[in-house]
Amino acid sequence: MSRECDWCQKCVSLAVFGLLVAATSCQSARSQPSGSSESSQANFTGVLTWKGSNSRNGVFASETTLTTSNVSPGQFGLIGNFQGDGLIVAQPLYVANVNMGPSGVHNIIILATENDSVYAVDADNLSGGSLWERHYLDPANGIVPLPDNFGGRTTLGGEVGITGTPILDPSTGVLYFVTTYLDNGVAEQWLRSIDVRTGQDSGPGGVQIQASVPGTGKGSVNGQIPFDPSLQNQRSGLAEINGSILVGWASFSDWGVYHGWLMAFDASTLQLQAVFNPTTQAQAVDPADGPADHGGGGGIWQGGAAPAVDSAGNIYVEAADGSFNADEQGNNYGDTLLKLRLNGGQFQLQDWFTPSNQACLDVADLELGSGGLMLLPAGSANFGVTIDKEGRLFLVNTDTLGHFNASADQIPQEFMVGEDSCTSGVSGVAEGTTWNRLYGDTTYWNGYLYAQASNLAMKQYQFQNGSFNPTPIAESPSASGARGANIVVSANGNQNGIVWAYEKTTSGQAILHAYDATSVSHELWNSNMNSSDQLGTGIAFDPPVVAQGRLIVTSNVTASVYGLLH
Repeated sequence: MSRECDWCQKCVSLAVFGLLVAATSCQSARSQPSGSSESSQANFTGVLTWKGSNSRNGVFASETTLTTSNVSPGQFGLIGNFQGDGLIVAQPLYVANVNMGPSGVHNIIILATENDSVYAVDADNLSGGSLWERHYLDPANGIVPLPDNFGGRTTLGGEVGITGTPILDPSTGVLYFVTTYLDNGVAEQWLRSIDVRTGQDSGPGGVQIQASVPGTGKGSVNGQIPFDPSLQNQRSGLAEINGSILVGWASFSDWGVYHGWLMAFDASTLQLQAVFNPTTQAQAVDPADGPADHGGGGGIWQGGAAPAVDSAGNIYVEAADGSFNADEQGNNYGDTLLKLRLNGGQFQLQDWFTPSNQACLDVADLELGSGGLMLLPAGSANFGVTIDKEGRLFLVNTDTLGHFNASADQIPQEFMVGEDSCTSGVSGVAEGTTWNRLYGDTTYWNGYLYAQASNLAMKQYQFQNGSFNPTPIAESPSASGARGANIVVSANGNQNGIVWAYEKTTSGQAILHAYDATSVSHELWNSNMNSSDQLGTGIAFDPPVVAQGRLIVTSNVTASVYGLLH
């Protein structure tokens, strides 16, 4: 195995003009020395992005091994663990049949930690150690973890490193992710590119995140709003579109003067192509009065979800709690679903939707933006589903998102999954056991939608005649903890559907549940049924991964693989 640290070599200045953007970029930052090895491989398959596809629907529809009959106590259980050097918040990736040169062909799991490390492990032999490792910290030269209370507050286990789920380019085998650390006391963030076969740099290997946009909003200096790496949390998964890597940022628990950011980088050169900031305008009247209000906020965190990308090349992201004046032709889009296109070096805003109770959501911290957009499959019109912390589900038409209407949302449908709605009587932050927040996104399979809000059972809804029946056809036997559950489905087409739900319980333990996807009232198995299958401390918002008969989840610093025992 290799244990390479990165060393700063040179910085290159560049000017990028996208959506009125000026930016500089440091390239080949702390890059591994040249000699990146690349072997020939036509394409890469597996789970290469957050929830497995650009639709973000969380369906693994080619699973032929796991069935509703054999996922049961005694037949299905834990088959191996791998321990990293830090909290594993990013969703694991799975890459099948990777030609790794002298060591042969392997099915590999990619793990990224808050200690700024990346591991490739053999999915068929977790006890054999890593196939390669990449470590970006170098304490002897002042490269140390960013404390998770540096300029803010969060719950990332004491340090901030790699949080957003990486993405793997299927045609090149290049893995992209963002590292965060302190360089001799200064916070830095870098977009990285490495070869999944070797762990060595691909192309430039790294580019420092440095950007600004014109604006008068919070944190503006001489008419420019700068990106602050000590305050901006790279929580959402990465995405790729037409040779560009998309990266989003939000805050560390709404702390400090922060904004939402979405940036696009050239996949080959890592040069910054475009920047979008959803809250750039000073705003005298704002229902909330925090440090990032009156022209700030709007973080793109999405409960860890990556941007959704449709077949026409439209990009969908959600700006969370923050200033909003778009209904008055302003430039602030807090609590808003945004439809963007990347064109000619800029993000172009195509359409948007903001709930009619945006002001209440903002004050009570019940934002739209706690999840991403899930695109429904072809044959369901151009529909998408999104959620908010209020516990409300929104069915939107991506051709006409509806903007803002103070009287009633102009969308096809909305209804409450949770039991408490945001009203003018809500005072302060609405959280705890009396609220039913939704995080991440929902999952849709074979005409059914699955959602599990905090402190409630999972609910299964049926799609009929262009909308969802708001009365669930089934509910799970047990309620979730304070973060709800992140859900995926495995199936062989429309057969043997299994709903996999990962929850962090009120006590902090992770539990993985398996339900019959035709009726989630029937629980097939969970990781607490046998003591040998139990997980450790849960990771909020981390979805399971299903691949070739394996179920991959993380808890604390450990990745666990479940499968058939015989």
